[in-house]
Amino acid sequence: MKRNSLFLSLLLSMFLWSFSSADQEVWTEKKLGQVIMKAERAAMRKKWSRAIQYGEQMLSGSRALDKKDLPRYIILLKNVNSYYDKAGRLQEVPAQVKRAYLLSSEKLGLDHPATMKSRTLYYKILIADKKYLDAIPLISEKIALSEKNAKMEYQTLQYLTTLHSLYALTRQYEKEEKTLLKLLDLNTILVGIEDESNSRIILDLANNYCRQKKYEAFNRLINTHHLKLVC
Repeated sequence: MKRNSLFLSLLLSMFLWSFSSADQEVWTEKKLGQVIMKAERAAMRKKWSRAIQYGEQMLSGSRALDKKDLPRYIILLKNVNSYYDKAGRLQEVPAQVKRAYLLSSEKLGLDHPATMKSRTLYYKILIADKKYLDAIPLISEKIALSEKNAKMEYQTLQYLTTLHSLYALTRQYEKEEKTLLKLLDLNTILVGIEDESNSRIILDLANNYCRQKKYEAFNRLINTHHLKLVC
C-alpha cells in the first residue's frame, strides 16, 4: 500500500510539474517584437484597453529576456504607464509609475525623454493623491533642467509658479518667498514690470510676507506698488 501511495504521489507531482511548465510562456526576441508592435498599433488606434493588455505582455517578455534595469525594459514600462494614463486608469498602477521614474532617472538620466515622461506621470499621481511634499522635488528637477536651456524660459516661469503654490500648500513660506522673488525677476525680464501677471506675483508675495509676519517687507512692497492691502 505504501509503495502504491508513493507511486501515485510521484505521478501527481510529475503531472503538476508538467502542467506548470507548459503554462509558462517561452519568450524570444521575435515574439516580443510582435507583441510590441501589437501594443503600438492598438495605441495608435487609441484602443487603450487592448494596448494595456499587450503592454503587460510585452513587460513580461522583457522581464524574461532582459534585466529589469535595462533601457528597453524601462522604456517599455514607461509606454505601458502612458497607456494607463490615456485610458484614465493611471491610479491603478501607482507603484509601477514610481518605479519607472526611479529606474529611468538612475539608469537613463534626468533629461532622458523616458525620464521626463515618467516624471510627468509620477507627478500627476502625487498631485491627485494630494502628496504635495513629495511632488516638490519633481518640479525642482524640471526647473533645474529648463534653466539650462535659454529657449525654455517660459516653461521655467510655469514651473516656478507651480513650485511656489506647492510651497504655500505645504506651509514652507520662506521657500515660497524665495521662489516668488525669483519668479518676479524672471517674469519682469520676459514680459515687463507693468504686465498683469506681475501684479499677481506681487500680490502673492505680499500675502506671503503677511503670513510670515514680515510686516516691514509687506509695507515696503505695498507702498512701492501702491497696493491697498491690510495685513
